[in-house]
Amino acid sequence: MPQLSAIVAAVCVSLPALLLVGCGDSLPSPSAMRACSKSTDPDKTEVDVFFGCGCFWHMQHAFVLQEMTELCRSGATATARAAYAGGTKTGPDGLVCYHNAENKADYGALGHAEVVSMSVPESSFTAFAQNFWSLCPGGGRQDPQDMGGEYRSVVGLPGGMQSPLMQQLRAKAGSTQLVAGSGNDGDTQGTGKVFVYDTKSFPAHTAEKYHQFHNDMMASYGDDYNALGKYATGTACPGDYVQSW
Repeated sequence: MPQLSAIVAAVCVSLPALLLVGCGDSLPSPSAMRACSKSTDPDKTEVDVFFGCGCFWHMQHAFVLQEMTELCRSGATATARAAYAGGTKTGPDGLVCYHNAENKADYGALGHAEVVSMSVPESSFTAFAQNFWSLCPGGGRQDPQDMGGEYRSVVGLPGGMQSPLMQQLRAKAGSTQLVAGSGNDGDTQGTGKVFVYDTKSFPAHTAEKYHQFHNDMMASYGDDYNALGKYATGTACPGDYVQSW
């Protein structure tokens, strides 16, 4: 998300993988879900991954829609969550939190980036990697006014650069450089790089409930999408308890 002092600009990006759903629409149409039910892959072997490229609000929206249209997941079973990852430290009690007046477990100070974590079938990872590249072409984010390591472009895989999923990730990377993340890494904007983290060493820390299923800065995703926040779990981070659902 932009810092409070940033000049906010927003761009509504169409997603080739999600042509059934228009930019800003809330949830997939019934016809889209019916089409999904006819083509769902029966593979049940799942893998926990994360993707980050700027603000996590629009990234979560895109991956939630993909889960629904391609994996037939409902609001209750969609796994995509706004999260923080890529730092080497956590705060008290393992917390990682958004910027707050108490300066408690601040994700930026701890070296983390905004990401979207999810669990997907291994057989579907290629499609989700392709969606990432459509959202983050060349490793460049759609909200370049957000500056700093908090908004760097990242991917988290079991095994990191040694993951068997790297081949699928590289398939649509083009000239983008995939480099091993060492933690607390800096901004990638303008570098043509994306950091790849081992999820065992750099797990994703789910963000506050009030960040889940959130509209983007100037793109409204609809009440039905926002209402999916009832499925999110709250945290012990400052300010999270004030959100009502």
